[in-house]
Amino acid sequence: MYLQLARPEPLFGHIFGDLEGFLVTFTGQQARLRRPDSGARPNELDDIRQRSWSYPQKAEKAAEYLVSQAQKERDAYFGVHLFREPSSRRSNNALPTVGALWLDEDGGNYPKIGPEPTAVVYSSVNRRHLYWKLTHPVSVEWATAMNRRLAVWAGGDTGKAGAASVLRAPGTANYKRHPKVDLVVGEITGSGPWDPEVMDQAVPKAMPSEAVPENAFSTARTEPYDGPGLGLEEFLDHVEVLDEVADSLGTKLAIVCPWIHDHTGGDRTGTYIGQRTDGGLWFCCNHAHCAGRGWGEFKKKILPGFRLKITRPGYTGNMEVRHGKRQERRLRARNR
Repeated sequence: MYLQLARPEPLFGHIFGDLEGFLVTFTGQQARLRRPDSGARPNELDDIRQRSWSYPQKAEKAAEYLVSQAQKERDAYFGVHLFREPSSRRSNNALPTVGALWLDEDGGNYPKIGPEPTAVVYSSVNRRHLYWKLTHPVSVEWATAMNRRLAVWAGGDTGKAGAASVLRAPGTANYKRHPKVDLVVGEITGSGPWDPEVMDQAVPKAMPSEAVPENAFSTARTEPYDGPGLGLEEFLDHVEVLDEVADSLGTKLAIVCPWIHDHTGGDRTGTYIGQRTDGGLWFCCNHAHCAGRGWGEFKKKILPGFRLKITRPGYTGNMEVRHGKRQERRLRARNR
């Protein structure tokens, strides 16, 4: 049945179905509205607030909260996946199953030959979030992998494929282009629900290399590493680590991106750092704003370089060496 979405509750019921858990709401105000002379970028959010609501018991209160936040000129989002415990959007807190798939087109274009979405939310006039209600729950791992395939196929945001993603709720407003304000609306299309096997067969498992966004895969080195011996721990004091991720090639950690303010809605998912078993360090962020950024850009961002003058007696090499802060502490201690 076709249904216009003017409030969040119908969409909650559509994508969560009979699942029970905690629904996350995420709100913030455009920094340009709070600090007009700060030079803040569009969609840089201040005063971020995250809350958890037991679902389905408090679904209506969560919806009312999102709408009221929008009326206060705050951008309002909700977690598209439920969680086991409140106050955490970490992937290891996600419910083990989901009842729907999702896609942030983010300027892309979902192919018309694909399975028709069962729900569409217009985050602005030209931007859409798509959902596919499934005939039965599937594992969260399968769903997030399928979400990435959908995003690659559509040229959308692969960073929103994860279980911790937040998207805009119908019945709220988009202040990203303030003073222009876009009302967030949507519709239940009447299509589906879709059998997961049908979705798996319909969505390509691989695309030609020229059709895959540059940021859809890691920019990590794969050839043998023969550089200086550095440890990943050297950099962990300067990032927020969310979780460790299994990786047969070495160590892989999910982190909060140092460029998170460039992510749509301040999304904290889709960013990783790691170290290969042969020692090579790498960085990868699946968000479109971070396309092309690799380990070099990451290191410069979190460890701004400086020049340390070496005065150790008898030293005849370069008198100034560029280091990060942690290396500075070690060298100063060594030279005492």
